[in-house]
Parts: sequence; C-alpha cells; structure tokens
Amino acid sequence: MFDTIRNSLHYLFLPHESNNYKARTLHTSYIIFYMVVLLMFQTYANIVRHTPPSILGYATDIKVENILHYVNLERGKANLPPLSLSNELSLAATQKASDMFSQNYWAHISPTGTTPWDFIKKSGYDYIYAGENLAKDFDYSEDVVAAWMKSPTHRANILKPEYTDIGVAIMNGELNGSETTLVVQEFGTLSPLIASEKEEKEKKMLLSSANTTNNQPETVNSQEAPFVGVLNKSEYGNNFWVVFKSSKKVSLLLAEFLLAVIFIDGLYIWKNRIYRVSGHFLSHIILFIALLGAMGATGVGVIL
Repeated sequence: MFDTIRNSLHYLFLPHESNNYKARTLHTSYIIFYMVVLLMFQTYANIVRHTPPSILGYATDIKVENILHYVNLERGKANLPPLSLSNELSLAATQKASDMFSQNYWAHISPTGTTPWDFIKKSGYDYIYAGENLAKDFDYSEDVVAAWMKSPTHRANILKPEYTDIGVAIMNGELNGSETTLVVQEFGTLSPLIASEKEEKEKKMLLSSANTTNNQPETVNSQEAPFVGVLNKSEYGNNFWVVFKSSKKVSLLLAEFLLAVIFIDGLYIWKNRIYRVSGHFLSHIILFIALLGAMGATGVGVIL
C-alpha cells in the first residue's frame, strides 16, 4: 500500500517515465481543470454580489471599538495617553463619510469647499487642535491602523500628544462606481474653557447619580450615550463577503500549490539533468508569481 501511495505521488508531482517526465499536475488537462475551478468560484462570487439579499446589512470586520483599540495601542507604545471616544467627533466623522458618498468624492476637502473642520464645528466640538485620517477598501480594523502608521502624516495624527479625543465613523456604500467601506477618523482637543465646563458637568452628573436612592428608577440621558458612527449607505447581504473571502482563499491556495509543484518539478529536472522540450519552467514561475500578486492585492485599501 505504501508503494502505491508513493508511486501515485511521484506520478502527480515528480517528472517520471510514467508521466512523460512532467508532473501530472502540470499537464494541460490539469491546468484547464484549475482554471475552470477558479472561473467557477469567481463567477459564483459575482452572482452572489448582484443577487438581492434575504437579510439586509453590510458585512465588515471593521469596528469602531477595534479602531479605537489599535490607535490607543500605538499611542501606548509611544508612551502617550489614550484617546477618548467623543460623541461630537464621531458625529462629525459620520457626516463627513455621508458627504463623501452623497457628493461622490475621496478627499479631505469636498467639491463645494467644505473642510473637515467645518464638520467638527458643526457637531458642536469647539477645538483648539484637530486632524483627520481617511481610509477605504480595507477588510480589517488592524489593517486600517497599520496602513495609517506606515504613512508619516497619518502616523503624526495618531501619535500627536496634543490630541485628547477621537471620533470614528464606518460607512458602507458606493464611491466612484465601486462598493467600499469608508473609515473616517477625526481627532481633536477641546478649548480649555469648554474642557473645564465638560469636566464640571461630568462631576455633577456623577454626584447626582451617587445621590440617587435604590428605590428610584434609573434614567438614562440618550444624549450622553456614546455615539458610534457606523452606518449602511448601501444594503448588501453577508453572503457576498463570505463567498468573496472563500473564493480569494481558494484562488490563493491553488496558485500557491501550483507554484510549489512547478518549483519541485523544475528542481527535479535540473538535479537529474532531464531534457524536456515543453519545460518553460521560468515562464511558469513568473506567471504564477504574477497571479499570486494579483490575487493577494485584492482588498488592499487606500488611505488619505
């Protein structure tokens, strides 16, 4: 039985007399089979993408709490205090994301000349320092923050000592004809007078809460609840993203498998001095490296 398995592996993966000195997995019929499998996965992903979902919502692994966590993690590495999530700045970030979708632009300043500071002021945040980071087309929160940290200007915003507050919005929709997820990050520091008034207000609220008896019902001021800027501009089902990620993984695994087989095949041919007219070892390597690069680039985001 062991010999049978070994012979089968040799037949599939190593040049041998039984496979005409070419790994069976690299024969034309097998290559065509791989291409058909890839085509089927890509076609199915496109069909699911354009099929109206039975469950509304837009699947994303980018979350406000995760963005805040990774940002404060980077600040901690630089011995900086963590940023606090601001309702006003989160509102400003949400309005900025909505404006980018409605006016179809990807920039810090809108086509009508509206700046990030206009959105921040409109939210009621009276700042002395403010900044903005933008990102789109990412799949994971950690990747967004990692990309910002690789950019000097975005890194400067995240690690600016003067900032005390942050607002984050995540919005899904269509921008320039493509479905995407926008991540908007607004930074700020309140003016000293406003900051002291806010602290005094919070102290009074804490004292008021402490004086409340257990017999009295607890009331919640909705205006004080944390504002989380996550909105769905377009309503798509979770199905597409599940299929898309599965399709991408299958494509990458298949390409990596073929690359490994080509490498083993070429190494075996070189080591045993086997002459083969239909080799094209180098061209195969280049082809599949390019294929890996193209598929690996899928989902790579952009920052601004």
